[in-house]
Amino acid sequence: MNRNVKLFGIIVIGLTVVIFCLYYFMMTSTKKHSPLEVVELRQNGLEVDVAYCRPYKKDRLIFGSEESGALQPYGQYWRMGANEATVITVNESINFGGEELGPGSYSIYAFPGVGEWQIGINSDTGQWGYSEPDYDDELFRVTVPVEYVDEVTEQFTITFETVGENTNMVLRWDTSVVKIPIR
Repeated sequence: MNRNVKLFGIIVIGLTVVIFCLYYFMMTSTKKHSPLEVVELRQNGLEVDVAYCRPYKKDRLIFGSEESGALQPYGQYWRMGANEATVITVNESINFGGEELGPGSYSIYAFPGVGEWQIGINSDTGQWGYSEPDYDDELFRVTVPVEYVDEVTEQFTITFETVGENTNMVLRWDTSVVKIPIR
């Protein structure tokens, strides 16, 4: 009996070590292909940070119908990057796409469409991989138009563009450009 308990303990410890090592390997190796980036907006005391991982196009169809084999089919959840959930952190209340967003950290994700995207803000952060957030924790969704340009953006990119007193969070990948107003 005592021998079986020891053997069981050794197996459990061994499996725990193997699972931890695989998880660590997966976390570190995938970031080589979609590196972590943090973009910052600093304006009149406002601080907005967006942490996301940047996948590459690699000659793939990025946005499109499921039937066409698009990497990100229209109307389906997208974590706006790769690896971990994309996280937006703000130090004070802002107007995000027409909705009030208070200070804190939130996951941000999209439901891309042909003519417009829905952008979701959720208090559920920390997801890894393709795991959708708990939609009960969703604060709101905003709808913004998508533009198409001739120039291809190879690596998914988030930037902030300020024109006068107006600022947009800009998402670019492939030929798609989405601008979310921040006030």
